[in-house]
Amino acid sequence: MKYQILQNTKSDRMAKEALDARMTGYVSASNFLTNYEVVADIEASDLDDVFRVGNIGPESQITRHQKMYSISIGDIIRTDIGQCFVVKNFGFERLGA
Repeated sequence: MKYQILQNTKSDRMAKEALDARMTGYVSASNFLTNYEVVADIEASDLDDVFRVGNIGPESQITRHQKMYSISIGDIIRTDIGQCFVVKNFGFERLGA
């Protein structure tokens, strides 16, 4: 299955919203809509596999669209049916749930 990886590409990394996302995994709707962009697609079997591939590869499962750093807290994973999940300290949480 193909998943999209969205990362905060626009806000200042030290801005409160960006720090909240990186430290706690909290991503507000306004932060998501304003600052996140698709940086890559990853072929994987589930969210855990996306996290693994986004951090250790293999690179052959990643299609990069722009600069992408390893998947971490506060990043968004979008499924092929449009559901978005935030990477949390432990696991994932559906965005907007």
